[in-house]
Amino acid sequence: MNLLPNLSKITLLSLAITSIFLTGCDSDNNSEELARAVELEKLRANGTIIEEFEITNGQMRIEAGETHQLIAIGLDSKGETRDVTAELTAWSSSDTTIATVNSHGLVTGVKNSDIDQGKVIITGTTINDIFGEGEVSISDIAVSSIALKQASPETGHIHTCIDASINGDVRYEDDYLSLNTIKDMTFTLDDQTTAVIDKKGVLYTSAEGIENTTITSTIGTVDAQLTVTADPKDLDTIEILLADEIQTVINLDIGDRVKVNAQAKLIETISTETFDIDPSIDWQQQDTGLTGLTYTGVNKGTILALKAGVTELLAVCGGKDAKVILVVEGDAKLTETQINEGEDTVILKPLESTELTLTAIYDASPTNLNVSEFANWEIIGKDIVELELISAGLSSAHYKITSTSVSEGSIVLSVIYDGIVNTVQINIEK
Repeated sequence: MNLLPNLSKITLLSLAITSIFLTGCDSDNNSEELARAVELEKLRANGTIIEEFEITNGQMRIEAGETHQLIAIGLDSKGETRDVTAELTAWSSSDTTIATVNSHGLVTGVKNSDIDQGKVIITGTTINDIFGEGEVSISDIAVSSIALKQASPETGHIHTCIDASINGDVRYEDDYLSLNTIKDMTFTLDDQTTAVIDKKGVLYTSAEGIENTTITSTIGTVDAQLTVTADPKDLDTIEILLADEIQTVINLDIGDRVKVNAQAKLIETISTETFDIDPSIDWQQQDTGLTGLTYTGVNKGTILALKAGVTELLAVCGGKDAKVILVVEGDAKLTETQINEGEDTVILKPLESTELTLTAIYDASPTNLNVSEFANWEIIGKDIVELELISAGLSSAHYKITSTSVSEGSIVLSVIYDGIVNTVQINIEK
């Protein structure tokens, strides 16, 4: 066994500690230096000491009272690149009257400034005294132009089903340029695309063929457009997962609720990664009576077993699909359904709201199931209320019914589930 490398590390640490003790043992500074020396040698021994880093999202403008999280990406002594923001031991601001920074690199605008475009230099420092700088600007000057661009991938076409990021470089009327930002942007897409985009500028695509999408970004009265192309040609396979395991058959008992996910692989010459494609996937099921399925929202892909039998679940995106067999077991039979606690009349004040839940009652375990999400709700009468599904995919799912008129009136709400009809009268009374 070769002990020389370990002996060298021990010797270095001993020398560092000895050097500190020789300068005196009774001061707080020496205690701090000792702790620092020990930590440095530990990091060197592990190969995780930061050799260099840069702040990757500087040159950003915010206003007084707003915050911006700086991110430091570093290279360690193993040659590995990682986020080292939390590992920096000190952060400082060149002008704390304009902007401050906390120990985690979070910048807060203190006051708007028109001096040198409101620029403040933020410095981060490592335990081994390597430092990096990032610039922020604190100002409320109006936007003059936006240059919208693909952030990921930076060039070329977007891989259909794989999420892509959009951001922009924003120029202000004082000529300050804020880079790679989505701050204050709202996004809209052209009417012809099947793609969707969220408020963070993440674009999700699913079309079977090549699809061009025009994105419009707006800040106040200033807008910009960008057309991107999504192409499914590099999409290889799609797979359905449950608890991170690829599935071909999923066994459930009546009342079981599970959430499935979808992942995609590109052809090997492009990438060997697997990609989470939950937001892009189109879930389909063969028999909607056996299982309830949440098609949208944060709980998209949640399945609730409703009736014994065998059905098929299909995940579709970019012309590819994956299938899994759903086997639901159990002897429980549906006997009736009821709205809330069985009431047939609900009273609302004008412009107020209430919650309605449809419960399926069985003759054996699980006894009661919330099936609000999987029933057909229909308003009969004047258009004086609105219905909104809340908490889709959860056992707490319900419909929020809101009066939209200041006037009194009444409507009948019809709810149909598995051929069983329930009605409730909604009276709007002052």
